[in-house]
Parts: sequence; structure tokens; C-alpha cells
Amino acid sequence: MLGMGASKPVSGQADDIVNCSISDAYDMIGHKFFENYPKWCPQVVDLEQVSPPPVQTGTIGRQVTRDRGIDSESTFEVSVYSPATKFEIKGITEPFRSAYELTSEGPNKTRIAFTFELQEIDLMMRPFQKLIKTALQDGAIQTIENIKNLLEGAPA
Repeated sequence: MLGMGASKPVSGQADDIVNCSISDAYDMIGHKFFENYPKWCPQVVDLEQVSPPPVQTGTIGRQVTRDRGIDSESTFEVSVYSPATKFEIKGITEPFRSAYELTSEGPNKTRIAFTFELQEIDLMMRPFQKLIKTALQDGAIQTIENIKNLLEGAPA
């Protein structure tokens, strides 16, 4: 049947330069992910590291997010843990991927690129794909802004 197969991924992406070292940025985003994630992603109302510390590739986490009053629970794993360059989580129970890529832009300047991708969209939601993409893009921009504010010490 035409149009009934798997949907193409839909994503939002944003990046900005933050006034901090790449090691400080990765420390907050990667090493201390479970401590800091709710600070830059206010939709996360509950977060726990299911695997024993430390955070590393393969670490399992569970989160509850609240969007427009609706709670959703998902389990994810750290799929890329590459200090000072990349940190990525991938949904186990939901088809999503969140990636943070860091590049040095000079002393105490770090470019952080964030991508959030829904790897599959439910058949019933496909007519709203453009709205979903817009929402993901807006969310990516807000995420980068929140991370920048946290790292630079500004109010979030």
C-alpha cells in the first residue's frame, strides 16, 4: 500500500557558540547528564539513571516528560558517549534520538549543536508532519538557548 510504510525521520536542529570551555560544556551535558538534563529541558518532570554510574555508552535511563499536561514515559540509552565531542541518547521504548555535538571555537568558546529527531511518526500524526517539524525546530532552538544560559550563568 502506498504511503503506509515507515515514515521518514523528522528533526529540529539548532546551534550556538557558548562562552565556556569544551570540557566544561561536556561535563554539564555528558558527564552530569542525569543531574542537568531537567535544567535545560523543562518538559522532563522525572529522570533516573537505571544503569549504575558512571554515565557511558550503553547507560540506560528513564524519563517522564510532560507536554501540554500529558505525561509520557520512555526508556533510552546513551548511544554515543565521546567526551568533548558528542553525547547522544536514543529511545528504546520510543523512536527518538537527541544528539549534542561540541566543537571548540577557540579558548573558552564552544559551539554546541543540538539535534532532536523523531525517527518515526505514527500514521495518524503524519498529516501534521509540518507542524511537528516546526515544533521540533522551536524546541531545538529553546534547548540550545537554555544550555547556553546555564553554561554562561544567566537565568534560564
